[in-house]
Parts: sequence; structure tokens; C-alpha cells
Amino acid sequence: MNMIFGTSTKKQGLVHIDPRTKLFILLVGNLSIFFAGSIKLEVILACFIILLGLVSGAYRLTFKMSAIYFMILIIQMLGSVYIGGTFKVIIVSFCMFIRKIFPCGMLGGIIISTTRVNEFMAAMNRIHMPKTVVIPLTVMLRYFPMVGEDWSFIKDAMKMRNVTPSFRGLITRPLQTIECAYVPLMMSASKVADEL
Repeated sequence: MNMIFGTSTKKQGLVHIDPRTKLFILLVGNLSIFFAGSIKLEVILACFIILLGLVSGAYRLTFKMSAIYFMILIIQMLGSVYIGGTFKVIIVSFCMFIRKIFPCGMLGGIIISTTRVNEFMAAMNRIHMPKTVVIPLTVMLRYFPMVGEDWSFIKDAMKMRNVTPSFRGLITRPLQTIECAYVPLMMSASKVADEL
């Protein structure tokens, strides 16, 4: 596994990990979380993912996603103790499902945010990966950051019109939020997909 300390990455971090190693970590991490037999083991694996995000330099994403993960975990634990009946089954089951999926998404987000496209293509060419696999993965690496960038522009434009593209805005002004935030996002995502 090729690790080079102190080199420049997409986001500056303590460690620069080769894209091939990142793909291996993604595969092993997802399988480990999926087959984890207890919540304790899942939390330990999630902590390793958080540590990877911190040393890779994806600080903001790691803090945000780890806070959401632990909030889901707390809701599940409190729900299983303090809520009863059908509502308990719905809340706890939903939290268990999200809790299993979320660390995989967190790991994928960290890998995408810290991997440059040209670095990824060079690493895949070194292991003689077919172009039919490399090109879709490269397009995916470019797609999510571009859609995220467009989403931040849409949010800024909506704030000037006193529309908040949040859960609260969706509840208080559903039609206006969908029209002013989510429709432009879908159009932008479609345009980015066509361009890529």
C-alpha cells in the first residue's frame, strides 16, 4: 500500500493515500460494516472511518457526517428504550437501516473529496484497469463535486429571496422551496451529467 506523507492532495491532510489503496479501503470498509455483528463493532469501524477522514484532510465533511451518524445512533438507542408500540418499530427500524448505510456513504464521501481525477486515472492505468471501468468512475468523481458546487450557488441565490432550501423551508413553504431550490438543482444535475 502506497502512502506518501506530506504531499499535496485535493484537500491538505496529514496523509496522502494512493487511489488504489482508497478503493481497497472502500471495499473492505463496506464489507466490514455490512457484516459487523454488533453495534459496538460498527461504532469502532465508524471511528476508524472518522480517523481516516481527519488524517486525509476532509475535516468539514468528516465532522458533519460523524455528528449525523452519532445523532442517528442516539435516536435509535433512546427510541428503543423510551418509545413504545408501532412508532417504536418505525423509528428504530429506520435508524438501524440508516446506521448501517451511513458509514459506507461517509467513507465514499471522504474518498471522493480527497481524490483528484487525474491521480485516480493514473492509478487505474497503472493496474491496467479497462477504460470501460475507468471512464465511468472518473465521471462519477467529477459529478458529485460539481453538483455540490451548483447546490451552494442555488442556496445563496435562494437566501436572497428569503427561501431556505432546508427541511424547515420544505415544511413551511413546500411549493416555493421545490420551485426555487430543488427544480434548479435537478436541472443543474442533468446539465452537468450531459456535459460530463
